[in-house]
Amino acid sequence: MATTTNYVTDPNADCVATFPSKNVVLLTLNRPKARNAIGGTMGQDLQRNLMEASKDANVAAVIVTGNPAGKAFCAGADLNPATSGFAGSKNNKSAKAKTVPTLASYRDGGGYTSLAAINCTKPIICAVNGAAVGWGMAFPLACDIRIGNENAKVGFPMAARGLVNESCSSYLLPRIVGPGVAKELVFTGRVFRARDSPPGLFNYVLPEDQVMPKALELANEIAATTSTMSVAMCKFLMDSSWESGTPEQAMLEESKCLYWVNYERTDDVKEGISSFLQKRPAEWKHDAWDDLPDFLPFKPKVDVREGRKRRLKSKM
Repeated sequence: MATTTNYVTDPNADCVATFPSKNVVLLTLNRPKARNAIGGTMGQDLQRNLMEASKDANVAAVIVTGNPAGKAFCAGADLNPATSGFAGSKNNKSAKAKTVPTLASYRDGGGYTSLAAINCTKPIICAVNGAAVGWGMAFPLACDIRIGNENAKVGFPMAARGLVNESCSSYLLPRIVGPGVAKELVFTGRVFRARDSPPGLFNYVLPEDQVMPKALELANEIAATTSTMSVAMCKFLMDSSWESGTPEQAMLEESKCLYWVNYERTDDVKEGISSFLQKRPAEWKHDAWDDLPDFLPFKPKVDVREGRKRRLKSKM
C-alpha cells in the first residue's frame, strides 16, 4: 500500500498538514495576518497536501479549515495592491517587464486547487469556521462535504469586484444549488450569513464551536466504517454521474466498478460481508490509490497546464 511523508507540515507554511486522529489529515489555511486569504504558497501547499492524502494509505478522510487566529476561513483572494496579481497592482505592472501572460497561456490559480480537491481519492470535509468569500467559498464547492459556522459571512462577490467566476465555481455552484440560485448569488455579489444559505450549499450549519467537532466526527465515522477503495470509487461514480447524462450511462459505470470489486480486487467485499455477519469492525485490505482501476476517472482528464497535451492517460 502507498504511504507518504511528503506533506507540508512546517507550522509556518501557508497550508499546514496535521493529524488530529489516526486516519484523518487536517489541512489548515494558515495566513492569519491576512485573514487566511489565498496568497503566498497557500495554493501550491494545498495542492501538494491533497495529492499526498490521495496516495497515503493511512489516511481515510481529509478536513480543510482556516486558522482560527485569522478570524475567517478564508477572506478570498489577496486584494492588497502591493501583493496581488490583479489589474492595477504592483505585481501585475511589474510582470509586464518580465513575462506577460496571453489569452492562451493564462490560468486561474484557484482552479488548480479545486481540481486537486475533485481529483483527490479521499473524501474532503470543508470546515468553514469563519468568513468565506470569493475563493474562500469557491474552493469548498469542490469539497465533498461542507460544514458552516452559522454566523460566518459567506458569498461569491466576484462581479462586485469587477472579477468573474473562479476556481471552477461556474461549473460547481449551479450543480449544487441550482442554476437560478447560483446566478442570483453571483449576479448580486451578495454576502450573507451561512445560516441564510440556500439548500445544498452546506451539509450542516452549526454554531462556531461545533464546526470542527462535527468535521472530526464525520471524518472519523468514514475512517471507522468504510473501505477507502470503495469510497474513492463511489466519489468518482457520483461526480461522473453529474455529466453522464443518462441513468443508463450511470448503470454502465457502476457495473464496471462492481466488476472490479467482485472479480479483480475482492478482499474488501469479502471482509465487508464477513465483518457484518460476525458483527465486528472490518479490517480493510485495499488501497484508495494503488488498487483503483485504470478506467477511473471515466472521462479522460484535460491537462490544463500551459503547453501540455490536452489529455491525461493516467487516473490522476
